[in-house]
Amino acid sequence: MNGDAQHYIDLLAPYVDSYGYFVAFFGMMVENAGIPVPAESALITLSFFASQGVLKIWWIIPIAILGDTAGDNIGYAIGRFGGRPLVDRYGKYVRLNAEKLDRMEAVFREKGGRTVYFAHFLSSTRITAALIAGVSHMQYRRFLAFNVVAATTFVTLIAGVTYAFGSNLDAAFRFFRIYRWAAFAVLCVIAAIFLYRYHQRKKDVHNRLGLKIIVGAAIVVTLAGIVLYYAGHLFSTVTGV
Repeated sequence: MNGDAQHYIDLLAPYVDSYGYFVAFFGMMVENAGIPVPAESALITLSFFASQGVLKIWWIIPIAILGDTAGDNIGYAIGRFGGRPLVDRYGKYVRLNAEKLDRMEAVFREKGGRTVYFAHFLSSTRITAALIAGVSHMQYRRFLAFNVVAATTFVTLIAGVTYAFGSNLDAAFRFFRIYRWAAFAVLCVIAAIFLYRYHQRKKDVHNRLGLKIIVGAAIVVTLAGIVLYYAGHLFSTVTGV
């Protein structure tokens, strides 16, 4: 196995022996509460353990979903009751500055539910989305509904795909590296569409600019997809994975 796969096996094996499925719960809870820990990589590794018979995948998935949802509710509560001053003061510890917060608050006001959902699929937005939803005073019932659907989709995708790879944890990590780039590309397209509609609504003279943004994003996404495909194919050919 390569360095990443072996590293997470060595790191998590003692905790799995001692705490079992609680590792899935607390890993997802801590990350979604706003603390940048590698919960996604931990979930991949735990699902690998399930494929080897150490754990049961039908326990990992619901427990991780509960941890994910609990963490997001903590993040939402911190943002809702701590407010903007708290985030301005401590946001730097989760890579959240005032400029980024302003942009994300604008997105939440415009498309809060969809933002909660899609933010789940990229680690850099997953750890801050619930916090900003709270700061923006997004309706709690709406936040919870989208959060549960997002957590269920995300955890089931990660765990299910890893389990399907079986003993080939290297291939699973490689797949999800490509997935992260694809998710980033999708978020870029969504952001480009949002900017286009914003400029179209505010100033007609910016219509062409918005169209250029969308076309540019589409070209970048297409090129990135081609590069990632051939990079993955070349890696498989050279390593035999």
